[in-house]
Amino acid sequence: MKTIKEMIRQMEEQQFGGICYVLSDNAFTAKARYLQCIRRQETGAEAGTRMVKGKKQYYANLAKDGKERNWNFLSDEIFHYAKQRVADIKPYETIEEDRLFCNFLSSQPMAFNLFYPLMNMVEANEDNQKRLAEVVKGLLDGEVVEKIERITEVGIEFIPDYWEECLHDKTAMDAYFRFCTTDGKKGIIAIETKYTDKLGSNEAKNINPALEAANGMTDIFTSEGLEAIKSRRVKITQVFRNFLLTEKVRQIEGLDESLSIVLAPSDNTSNKSDEKVFCEQLRPECKYKFQTVVLEDFVMALKTEFPNEQIFEDFFKRYLEFGLVDLYMRRK
Repeated sequence: MKTIKEMIRQMEEQQFGGICYVLSDNAFTAKARYLQCIRRQETGAEAGTRMVKGKKQYYANLAKDGKERNWNFLSDEIFHYAKQRVADIKPYETIEEDRLFCNFLSSQPMAFNLFYPLMNMVEANEDNQKRLAEVVKGLLDGEVVEKIERITEVGIEFIPDYWEECLHDKTAMDAYFRFCTTDGKKGIIAIETKYTDKLGSNEAKNINPALEAANGMTDIFTSEGLEAIKSRRVKITQVFRNFLLTEKVRQIEGLDESLSIVLAPSDNTSNKSDEKVFCEQLRPECKYKFQTVVLEDFVMALKTEFPNEQIFEDFFKRYLEFGLVDLYMRRK
């Protein structure tokens, strides 16, 4: 029986006008890439290109002219918000235009497609703030989480303007929820969204600010964990930097609580090792500060809590309807 990769390789050029299979793809990435090739074709967009070893190649998960036409977003409103963010981009922000507008497989536009509707809903009324809080409480653990009363603000692609006081690099939150609790406390939940992506394993060029930040968090990391970080036995990779940024935001803004979560599809297991290593460095009473959430569970909870919001059904179809790939394969 042919594998998914072998079948994709045979059909890609003829059916989609571009590459649907990349040699380095694992089984889940191959399936997700193929789904996004289908979704790009459904929009009517031509396959986009990129230069590989000096040669222009067509990729079926890329859309041509994505900056001019809305191919990659679930609504024109999201598309216009993305264009506005790019137009107003700050020197320290890391929004990448091609990924955002043209790459169907990228987690960056996926975050816009998921969190921009939530941003609008939270801004609309307090009832939505409370209902989104119920979604969050149903997916996360901890006494702090149980006390969340309202999600008061949703943000996307956030680097604080005081970033130099944090890690002095361009580590960003893909999204965040600001919240208030029943006992009057305020906090932030930083969200790292991953579709097929892996958490970055490379350290920043200058890790000294991150090391300094970690060493100042003796109430969060175990003494053994801090020693492992200091001796470089444990590297300050992306999962560490994201967490440290969240904690610095809490400290600088005077917030009471903070959590960091990784949001990814259930079959994207490529980050489990990094997540496990990181959790081992946390004090037992602080382990609630870092949690993982399955993307399918989050979207299904949104669909249940907000049944009249078609956008979440559209999101599920766009990114998580992997049964469609199996159906296509059976037809071949």
